[in-house]
Parts: sequence; structure tokens; C-alpha cells
Amino acid sequence: KAVVSTQSTGIQIGVKSDFKAAEGRLTVFYGNKSQLPLQNFRTQLFVGQNDGEALKLEGQPISQLISAGAQVPQIITATCASMFLDIPILQISFSVGGDTKSVVVRLPLMLHKFCEGMPMSPQEFFARWKNLGAPEQEFQKVFKSTKPMEQDFIRGKVQGFGLEVLEGVDPRIDNFVAAGIVHTIGAKIGCLVRLEPSKPAQMYRLTMRSAKEGVAELLVNFLAQDL
Repeated sequence: KAVVSTQSTGIQIGVKSDFKAAEGRLTVFYGNKSQLPLQNFRTQLFVGQNDGEALKLEGQPISQLISAGAQVPQIITATCASMFLDIPILQISFSVGGDTKSVVVRLPLMLHKFCEGMPMSPQEFFARWKNLGAPEQEFQKVFKSTKPMEQDFIRGKVQGFGLEVLEGVDPRIDNFVAAGIVHTIGAKIGCLVRLEPSKPAQMYRLTMRSAKEGVAELLVNFLAQDL
């Protein structure tokens, strides 16, 4: 469960999420931390301007009144129809003590949430990597580390991204090789990753190949933020 909003407006917002294939279920918890009831409580969901057909969101109806000290859950279902670019927005509005408040939250819902690790042998990895050799299928980023470059930390971030870390593929033991499948309603999109940390320089080189144009760049930029 991740808290995605502070209590500055008298409300605390937390999110729990579960994903299976191309479907996701988010439970958003609205906690009233004020001494007064929250009235006219409403929520709206917005996807990116170009993501209307790619990501489908539906929020369950929720009570328009949240008593002082109470916490109310709302279920949001998500369907990944195809590749989407932007992080969706949850807009919350309510009145408290005669004042109208509005809170905007970025939901923790990105394309890689629909990614599942894909085990494979070194031979399979190299064969697939070679087949994804077109320039538009690869994206590489070299960037400075912002967090400790420990092996366990890096492995946890790669696995937490929805990728399977593959052993025995790269002869350099400090490097990470991983694979995954992004599930959408329309297709399964394979992704292959090579992550090369340079601890002395505190730098990473992250390379991804994917069959669908644009996916590698999108996912590399998201994964780089975690490192």
C-alpha cells in the first residue's frame, strides 16, 4: 500500500494495487484526517490525451460524505488495451467547513504494471535479442545513479518492474539481463533488457529491445527513474 498524497488538505490517500495479465485492480483509500466531515465528495479519472482507447479506467461509486476520522475505499478497475504513454490522473473534490477543496493525484499506473517476467535460457535470449535488431526496436539510455548501486537493490528494482532476471547470460557478473512480457488486450509485447552498472563512475547503461516501436523508450525511462 502506497500513500500517494499528504494530509495537507485534511485528506490522506493511499493506494493498493493488483495486476493480472492486462487487467488491474486498484483500491484507493480516502482517509478524513480533519475534525469535520467531508461533503460533496467526488472523484474523476483522466487518462492521457492520446490514451483514451489504450487504457480503460472505471471507478466504483463512492459515498459523497466521509465522516471525521473515517476511511472510505474505492475500487478502480484498469484494462490495458494497448500501449499507453501517460500516467492517469485522479481528481478529488469535496467541501469541508464551507471551503471547497480539490486534490489531484497521479495514480501509480504505468505500462510496466502489466508486465510479467519471462524465463528463458541464454540461447533463447540471444536468439530473440538478435531478431529485435531494427533501430526502432531498441532504446538505450546512459544516466547517473541516484541511489546506492548495490546488487541486491538493483535486482529488486528490476524484478519489481515486472521483469525476470536471467542468470548466466552476461559474462560480467555485475550486469543484469532480464526479460518480460507486457500484457495488453490486443497483443503480448516482449521486452528484453540489459543493464550495465558502473559503480566507479556511478553510472548505468540501460538497453531495451521490444517488438513494438516506442515501448522500449517508454519503459527504459520509467526504469531509469527507479535507479
